[in-house]
Amino acid sequence: DDYVLLNDKSATVAVKARGSRTMLAKLNKADITAYVDLNGYNQTGSFTIPVSVRLPYEEVSVVEKKPYGVNVQIDQLVTQEFPVTVEVTGEPRDGFEVYNLSSQQSTVEIKGPSDLVTSVERVVAALDVSGATDDVVRNPALICYNTNEDVVASKYLTLTPDKPDVRCEILKRKNVPIKAVLKDYSGGHVAEVLNNGYVTVLARQEVLDTVTELYTKPLDVSGIVGDAQVTAQIDLPPGVVIREGVTEVTVGVSVSRQ
Repeated sequence: DDYVLLNDKSATVAVKARGSRTMLAKLNKADITAYVDLNGYNQTGSFTIPVSVRLPYEEVSVVEKKPYGVNVQIDQLVTQEFPVTVEVTGEPRDGFEVYNLSSQQSTVEIKGPSDLVTSVERVVAALDVSGATDDVVRNPALICYNTNEDVVASKYLTLTPDKPDVRCEILKRKNVPIKAVLKDYSGGHVAEVLNNGYVTVLARQEVLDTVTELYTKPLDVSGIVGDAQVTAQIDLPPGVVIREGVTEVTVGVSVSRQ
């Protein structure tokens, strides 16, 4: 229990038997069983275990077997939990962007030989979003990587779950102007958003089609008597986000000379 045989491929053994001519004539190689007994080998390591041979007749004996022993590798089974990292491959259709990545299962339980499990550095769920214009929801197979970014794969590794539910949120992209709004505007000030006055917004296509411009939250400029620069919060409509998490802009305020 809790140990695994790593090199469990079949090996060939040559057997020389002795017996009467009559008994040897009855002997067929399909009747001969060669095996190694792993009972009691409950420890990690490499061992050379003698080959045992079972013959169908007591009147026949084994006088030689090659090889005499078989080398086996035994490792302990361990279980470890790893976080799941969602990574995208490919690019959405032009004008769309990846906004958010999520996995229904944030962790995975890996069971296998200790040497293999401890070599795992990270576990990735890769999601192909090539040409996407809407959310991508799939169940990609998990991939394990070691510190050298080599894939760690073996029939002895068990991942639970092995194909988690992964979602990639795809939003449409658009550049829109942003205008400054003055609180209780009396006509004595002029305000303009600096740095070209445009921002890149993301939203569902049906939402973004209704957005032609954005506004700042009302600015109180009653105390400004000359030229000044102030920071204004952006008033975002529901369902609209600004790329790179921008929440405010710089507004240039001046007193009208008219």
